[in-house]
Amino acid sequence: MGQHVPVARAATILGISRHDLQRAIRRGDLHTFEGELDLDELRQHYPFMDLSKDPQVERAAMIRETAFARRVREEVTPDADLLTIQLKKRMTELSVAREQNKKYRTLIEDLAQMLCDLQETDDVKQKELISIINRWILDKLDEAIEE
Repeated sequence: MGQHVPVARAATILGISRHDLQRAIRRGDLHTFEGELDLDELRQHYPFMDLSKDPQVERAAMIRETAFARRVREEVTPDADLLTIQLKKRMTELSVAREQNKKYRTLIEDLAQMLCDLQETDDVKQKELISIINRWILDKLDEAIEE
């Protein structure tokens, strides 16, 4: 369905009298809907019609275009408040993860120091066992870093 204009406005746009336009409507050349004419139908019957100079038609076209752009922007672009909430949530999660990382790092450093202290024994079996544990820990840390 095209854009509609009142009969009086259509006469002004066409530069003809309203009486002449009413006569075309009575003959059945043009069809009205609630006292308005379809611009597409007017263009067919009056090809010389120049809508570029009509401010109301320009305004309606601008409103239609901006409304479409706004609708697209609202559907494509998330709400700023929602993005702010999600960002704060992710920042909190990151802060918690960093604190956990610090605790695990301290735990591993303490474990490594304890194993170094235990390795200063003269017991060969204990040294071998500590060496196996150290290798296992280093391998697991390397795997975790690679992920």
